Amino acid sequence: MKKKSFVLIALCTLPLLAFGEGFSLKQCIDYANKANANIVNANYDVEIAGRKVKEQIGTILPQIDGSASYTDNLLLTTTLLPGEIINKPGTMVAVQFGTKHSMNGVVQLTQKLFDPTFSLVLKATKISEDQAQQSLKMTKEQSAYSISVTYFQTLVIAKQLSTLRSTLNTSGKQLESTELKYKAGMAKQIDVDKIRVSYNNLKSQVQQSELNYAQSFNNLRFYMGMPVESGIVLTDTVMNVDNQTLEALISDFNIENRSDFQLQKIALKAIEADKDRNKAGYLPTFNLSANLGANAMRQQFNFLDTSEKWYPNSQLIFSLRVPIFDGLQRLQRIAQANLNIEKSKVKMEQSKQSIQVDLSNYENQYRTAVNNIRNEKENLALSESVYKNTQLQYQQGVATSLDLVQAESSYNESTNNYFAKLLNLYIARINLEQGKGNLLNYTNNK
Repeated sequence: MKKKSFVLIALCTLPLLAFGEGFSLKQCIDYANKANANIVNANYDVEIAGRKVKEQIGTILPQIDGSASYTDNLLLTTTLLPGEIINKPGTMVAVQFGTKHSMNGVVQLTQKLFDPTFSLVLKATKISEDQAQQSLKMTKEQSAYSISVTYFQTLVIAKQLSTLRSTLNTSGKQLESTELKYKAGMAKQIDVDKIRVSYNNLKSQVQQSELNYAQSFNNLRFYMGMPVESGIVLTDTVMNVDNQTLEALISDFNIENRSDFQLQKIALKAIEADKDRNKAGYLPTFNLSANLGANAMRQQFNFLDTSEKWYPNSQLIFSLRVPIFDGLQRLQRIAQANLNIEKSKVKMEQSKQSIQVDLSNYENQYRTAVNNIRNEKENLALSESVYKNTQLQYQQGVATSLDLVQAESSYNESTNNYFAKLLNLYIARINLEQGKGNLLNYTNNK
């Protein structure tokens, strides 16, 4: 595709089109990478996934907690003791132990010494991060596809509109000339009516093209994430038919470039990681806990009094947990993971076949589109030549108004067919690049 300035303002005098910043296809896609809502959210998903990896790393670091508690013993617990302690044998004495107020504070450190599931859970979170990155790439590809199709659609409509306007202008001059001839008695009313009908039909097509043009521009802004009122001018030209052979276009196909296939591979890795995590659940875990605290008992609430004592305490605890029997739950989860792994492998093989079929279809579509545009280009040249010759003959009085209208209609039909086939060619090329997983590289090099 050649690049040069293509200012649509010069082609179209539509009031809906205002002067604005020029955008090539690549610039439109770059803009969308920062403003398109789907891409923005996909970037957030990547950041969230990265935070989850750091969160998991934090679980192997020392965990330190502080706690404090205060108790107001509104009624102290009463305990009965033998009367012998106060020389009253054979009786029971009611005694209350403790103080009305008590408070304690503890700082606890917990450290995992051995946890076989940690590295596997960390691996799973990193797989999720890879999945988010690949989803972001796929979202960018989908955005680039929509923008590319709409961009070229807008360019084609602009070229088509320019041609229609030129034909309408020529038809208008023919109508004025025929009306003058009619007034001079050199033409019939039916001649005027035939040309006027053709003129009105062209006028309706121009109005419809103007509407299509405006809607296509609005769609492009939407896919870019640009406000609909923003002024924008497309600077790329309508690309010429690529001379590159189809064999050269498909020779660089690698299924690993397909984002959807990569996502399936990542999903398989996630299932395998989950299986390994469940298997590691059979291994023991070993943890360390260390506590340092102090408590105080008071008859009055005077815990801030530095002259009163606080009584320190500390503990060092090593704990070992050995799984013995879980009702075979973990065994069933491992069996489920094995089945899901086999399902994923079958799905990946099916995807490979589906991708190959799609690529073959895209190749055929592109080959057909190239042949069609060559035929339509030849037909357009022939119909334009016939139209111009018929105009000249009509002015010389050799051709009839019916000949002129038919030639104009044929030329207009050839024009519409040509631009329709031209858009089909662009879409076929975009589909082919997307089918190869090469769309982002293709648009970046335009």
